[in-house]
Amino acid sequence: MRQLQLMDRIQRCEENGWGDLLSKVDQVTQSLIDTPMAARQIKTALLGWGREVDDRCNSLPITQEELIARHPYMSEE
Repeated sequence: MRQLQLMDRIQRCEENGWGDLLSKVDQVTQSLIDTPMAARQIKTALLGWGREVDDRCNSLPITQEELIARHPYMSEE
């Protein structure tokens, strides 16, 4: 089963100031409350939202910590 990882993705959106994606997930989850019979469509929307968050995260520049983790010989010891 595929994991939605909503909390992790919401946190990434908050850290990066992606209010549009936060608003989008809020609307989708509100739909679940308003229209529970549309669960399949809402699941599809949440999976799509997760891909959007992941795509934005993957397009962020690499941090110094990530660079050092990938290339430990670059650390200043």
